[in-house]
Amino acid sequence: MSEEKHLVDLLYPSEEKRRQHLDRGAALAKLPQDYVTNLELEQLARLISPEYALNAQRIFTQLSTDPETLNFRLDILEDFLEVPALEAVLYENVHKMYINEHVNIQKLGLADSFFALNQRFESLRTYIECVTKCHEFCEKYKEKFRSKALKELADYFASVYNSDYFEEVKKETDECLSILAKGVRSVTVGINFDDMMRPVEAMLLSVSTDKIKKKGKFDWLFGRVGDGGRAIGKTHSLYNENGGTNDLEAPLFRELKDVNAEYISHLDTAIRAYFKKSTEDILTFETQLSFYIGAKKLIEAVRARGLSMCRPKYLPMEERRMDAKGVFDLSFYIQMVAADPMGSLKNKIITNDCRFDDDGRFFVLTGANNGGKTTYTRAIGIIQVFAQAGLYVPCESCEISPVDYIYTHFPKEEEVGLNTSRFTQECKQFKETIDTATKYSMLLLNESIQSTTPTECVYIATELTKIFRCVGVRGVYATHLLELAKSLDRLNEEVEGDTKLVSIVTTVDTTDDNRRLYRIERAEPQEFGYARTIYEKFGVSFEEVRKRVGR
Repeated sequence: MSEEKHLVDLLYPSEEKRRQHLDRGAALAKLPQDYVTNLELEQLARLISPEYALNAQRIFTQLSTDPETLNFRLDILEDFLEVPALEAVLYENVHKMYINEHVNIQKLGLADSFFALNQRFESLRTYIECVTKCHEFCEKYKEKFRSKALKELADYFASVYNSDYFEEVKKETDECLSILAKGVRSVTVGINFDDMMRPVEAMLLSVSTDKIKKKGKFDWLFGRVGDGGRAIGKTHSLYNENGGTNDLEAPLFRELKDVNAEYISHLDTAIRAYFKKSTEDILTFETQLSFYIGAKKLIEAVRARGLSMCRPKYLPMEERRMDAKGVFDLSFYIQMVAADPMGSLKNKIITNDCRFDDDGRFFVLTGANNGGKTTYTRAIGIIQVFAQAGLYVPCESCEISPVDYIYTHFPKEEEVGLNTSRFTQECKQFKETIDTATKYSMLLLNESIQSTTPTECVYIATELTKIFRCVGVRGVYATHLLELAKSLDRLNEEVEGDTKLVSIVTTVDTTDDNRRLYRIERAEPQEFGYARTIYEKFGVSFEEVRKRVGR
């Protein structure tokens, strides 16, 4: 027998990489998990893989920092994008194999009737057809595959298809189905009676594809009186030791299976030779396929709406950089699609740029209410998560260094305000962040430190920002605290660190149809206009009211 082959892992280039990522995921699970909710990763996981959302979310939260693994995944994704038929052929047949393995092939040796036995062999035939289709497809498109994983998958199906076992299973399955197609027309059973002519024992004598031919009225019954038939199985009694009765049909069929036990065992062994862990392997493979197929569909849907998704280029972790052009928030995209399922979103979703480097790694973002501060901050986090999951990212171009973790703080609206207990909780959260964050971490804050007095808010936010510069984290702090934004040059001078603090603001452009478009730019904070933009949008004007009342 040749060396056992098993399905390819589509997430990790080696078993060693797989163990490293699982260990990393377990370690990260002990850190604050706010970013999962604040970046709406559960919704994005369902969007990509509705049937296996937990698997997609697990990939997100591993936050892989290994370029080899990430490029391994991106190569697979691009094969799905470049070879459209790959999705339909591969997933359909792998799914059929999973159903067969899970429901039928596992029970190959457990048939308790001829009908069930026929079902098992039909399942084998389906399995054979699926492997054949996958092999033929991979042979046809193998030269177009660029990813290491799909080339290995093609080799896997070829090894199965060309194996002696597979050829033998095909031949024997066809023969068995051919025989069963004729139908088991008769079973000869020997029955012993007691003195009152009541059946008390039964035994299997023979099985035939021919019907028993009818003779004279009583010949078939008494034709062999005095010449007892020889049983091929055990004798089964109708009555048990407890005075009750036994089922005679099931044990008789079990004996038929026992007669063919060696053959059934041979088939069972042959099938299992193709899979390392049987059902578990196929299910794992199917969930991985679902992840890539969902990612492919998302890319195609986004592009169809006039927006861009691209392959990220990975920079060394030590550079602590991101240079992304045409950034947009995928969560906001989902909202817009729900509101307008068919229309283009090119002019409805404003894209921005983001650059983390030596000229600025931590940004204090101020600007108008509803001006896009939250969506911009969230978009940066989603780009980082998708890049470290090995997926295309929602922007036009992207060069990015992995982060070791993402910390977020997005207070809910109802929690903002003077609330001592809320403030205490905020302090605990920031303590945990500061104790574990490193210069390779990302920190995203949205209206944090709003639950105490204005003067104290500015003081505490300033102290925290000094800490962020000292630690060296990179990220965005969306806030209304103008005093903080104005103090950044001073803080850069006062505090030693290699994370430069920079002010960015939302600027407002007005379209011909009076729609306001908000863009993010590096600039000094503006003195006013943040709330005024929304205030004026709804036509709340003192002059208008004065005219109406005649004052």
